[in-house]
Amino acid sequence: MSDAKIGYGAQFHMKDDATPGVMTKLAEVFNVSPPNQQIDDVEATHYESANRTNEYIAGFIDPGTITVEMNYIGGSATDDLIVEAKNAGAVRDMKVVIPASPKNQEFTFPGIVKGYEISAPIKDRQTATLTIRVAGAVTQADAA
Repeated sequence: MSDAKIGYGAQFHMKDDATPGVMTKLAEVFNVSPPNQQIDDVEATHYESANRTNEYIAGFIDPGTITVEMNYIGGSATDDLIVEAKNAGAVRDMKVVIPASPKNQEFTFPGIVKGYEISAPIKDRQTATLTIRVAGAVTQADAA
């Protein structure tokens, strides 16, 4: 039997500067993934590299960007928090919670709100896509 799980119950949280020490869960999120960190390639090729083949060593980790897709509820607490964070342009603590067995997994990281795109199609629900630039190291741990 498979141990696979669906994403139901995943969450995205962002620090609310108006309330110190509080991470606010964004409402009506329907798609989120933890940061996809990538290690930079540093070329280490030299005159005697075997078979004239480029050689590489690992460089720094680029923590990347993430997107958070949600139903758009204009003027809601979630909408207000995102707009305030985007306008502030400051680094905030963020967290993605992913359902897992035996314990949910939390991915915490500093991030900057880079973009907030709202879509209002004529024959479908209104949605918004939040783009976050991960601004530092990502920590993965069992959720509390």
